[in-house]
Amino acid sequence: MSSIPISWFKDFAGVGYRYHDVHMNVFPLFNDKMFAFKLWKKSVEWWPDDDIRLRFVEHDNDYWFILYGGSDYKKDNTGFVKRMPLSENYERFKVGYEKKAILRFGIYKDSVKKDSKYDLEVLKKSKSVYDISFVKYSELSPDSIEWKCIQENKDEKKV
Repeated sequence: MSSIPISWFKDFAGVGYRYHDVHMNVFPLFNDKMFAFKLWKKSVEWWPDDDIRLRFVEHDNDYWFILYGGSDYKKDNTGFVKRMPLSENYERFKVGYEKKAILRFGIYKDSVKKDSKYDLEVLKKSKSVYDISFVKYSELSPDSIEWKCIQENKDEKKV
């Protein structure tokens, strides 16, 4: 894990889940494909799979999506955080992720087709995530990265 403090990135549209692969996919959603691609190359691409942490911290009717890994090689320690409402998709992921998930970035945009409200493109680059936890906010230690992240970002409006 990187010794550089985590810089929390929260300017993404939301979180998506996909269930059709061997392992469930989870992906932060972006509105701009080139921006997402560059952000992946700058940060996530350099994370060793074994160092990636994916946390879901439940609080009332919301959950905090917290993703971080860090790389000593790249000298970048970007983490991702977003407050989200509890949803059927989240609950489905929570029950069925089977101790491993595939991390990817997704591009979300309004659809030009009349039969669909939006288009979703999932980028090909991926990472395997093995360290996945679902915790209640009340169970967090004030010394934990997750607690500190939420305190730093608690004024963030949920999606």
